[in-house]
Amino acid sequence: GKPKIAAINGHCLGGGAEFALACHYRIATDSPGTQIGFPEVMLGLLPGAGGTQRLPELVGVQNAMPMIMTGASKKAKAAKSMKLVDHICPPGGLKECAIEITKGLISGTTKMPKRGEFDGVYKYVEMGIKEYGFVRDYVFSEAKKQVMKMTGGNYPAPLRIIDVLKKSVASKSLGKPKGFAEEADGFADLALTPESAGLRNVFFGQTALKKNPLEGAKKVERVGVLGAGLMGAGIAEISIGKGLTTVLKDITPEALSVGERNIAASFAKKVKKKKMAAFDRDMVVSKLIGVSNKDKSWPVHMNKCDVVIEAVFEDLGLKHKIVAEMESVCNPNCIIATNTSSLPVGEIAKNAQRPENIVGMHYFSPVPQMQLVEIIPHAGTDPVVTATAVQLALKQGKMPVICKDVPGFYVNRCLGPYIDESMTLAFEVDNYMQLDKAMKSFGMPVGPMVLADEVGIEVAMHLHENLRPDLGVRVGSANVAAIEAIKAAGLKGKRFGSGFLSYPSGKKPSGIAGMFAAKETTKQNPAAVEAMRPFFKPAKYDDSEISLRISARFVNEAIFCLQVRYPRVLLMYLLQQQY
Repeated sequence: GKPKIAAINGHCLGGGAEFALACHYRIATDSPGTQIGFPEVMLGLLPGAGGTQRLPELVGVQNAMPMIMTGASKKAKAAKSMKLVDHICPPGGLKECAIEITKGLISGTTKMPKRGEFDGVYKYVEMGIKEYGFVRDYVFSEAKKQVMKMTGGNYPAPLRIIDVLKKSVASKSLGKPKGFAEEADGFADLALTPESAGLRNVFFGQTALKKNPLEGAKKVERVGVLGAGLMGAGIAEISIGKGLTTVLKDITPEALSVGERNIAASFAKKVKKKKMAAFDRDMVVSKLIGVSNKDKSWPVHMNKCDVVIEAVFEDLGLKHKIVAEMESVCNPNCIIATNTSSLPVGEIAKNAQRPENIVGMHYFSPVPQMQLVEIIPHAGTDPVVTATAVQLALKQGKMPVICKDVPGFYVNRCLGPYIDESMTLAFEVDNYMQLDKAMKSFGMPVGPMVLADEVGIEVAMHLHENLRPDLGVRVGSANVAAIEAIKAAGLKGKRFGSGFLSYPSGKKPSGIAGMFAAKETTKQNPAAVEAMRPFFKPAKYDDSEISLRISARFVNEAIFCLQVRYPRVLLMYLLQQQY
């Protein structure tokens, strides 16, 4: 019959990619936006339109398995190198290229690539997987170990994908009716799992959050960021990355240069990993304007900004000073956003000349990686300002959640009872690292003790303390005297080298010495144990009891938020962490 050609420009994912696999020939453009992938696993599913059968036939089991199991997509060049794509052309010539290749295939002047033929070591490993049971068993058992290590067994989809692939390869039914039937059964079974239902809810919730529910948002073309520390530099990085001209300001040129170097280093890594071209990197970085107090022109630059985001220390007096200074140099319509994590936005706006232009935009660290941004209007914030803040967060590629101006806003408000229950249980078990083990098995990326060390013990305790007057008994379980003893012992967290965990001094050996060095294990810090000893009340709890107690406190507070309508989309963050 006539050859079927898939001409690909832009995202070709899921069913679209499976449709392309069913064609005889695939052409893709070299546009940065062209990507081919199978993200069904992120919805708790497997590719159900032939993806598990045709992809390994085309590119080999070794290349197909990571793509299907992780949902990772490939750009055109990488796709061609693994034989997923047959030809690459510029975006403007896609139609003409497709027509010419079609004519060539019909006339015979263009030869159809040979399918299923590979070179070098890859060829022999592929042959071993398909022909020898012991090789196949080893490859798929290693894949299963990696899945269990990464997911703790909480995701059934990757395991079912391994099962479908292995059965199809073993029975030599890849791309045959039996293989397609195996795939269909797997898809149907996974579609009925609660994990898939949860992941699909997360997906639809995230999709809903990509649209601004508020009307009247003003266009933002130029952003100012005050403070070139990790938070400020991160906000500036994501802003220029999305095409926004950004003015980054700090007090001294030295402090400014640290932030500029961090931004430059981040984009340099992307170039090194071939995630962006050097030319594109230079175009993006050119949108960054660095100024300090020593530059007499800095007020002129700030005056041109549509939104100024302050990312300075959590000090109310300092933030009042910043607001007053920005109101004196910025245009009257400029929105001043505060990146506060704990101070009331209404208090920050209290002495402002134009309080209606002030709104909270709470980013999470590290900014380039963390999706969530809390948008916090105070009682006097203009609705247009709130809508513009949401639109800016969307432009930056973030997931904005509108919250009320209450202690903890939304995420930290839910985190307070989580910390409270963790600090109660930490004194009721023989080894408080059991809490981390239980919560990781439950599905959390890290446990509460590691989390406290990562964010800083003082920060976690300060959050807990700030929430006590507002939440009362909901954060009243932990022993305050025990918390004070921990602080008095000088335990501050990982960054300071002393927290709930022990952190080895010195660097890990490299090379051959590193290969034979003893594997580091996660241990309790003896100093922490000693400080906590007077308050221990050991009891026996299994992991399921621990995870239920801690997660229930988190969920309970999220329900309280729902009850009083704190954030717009409420359980999204919780669902995202769980699934």
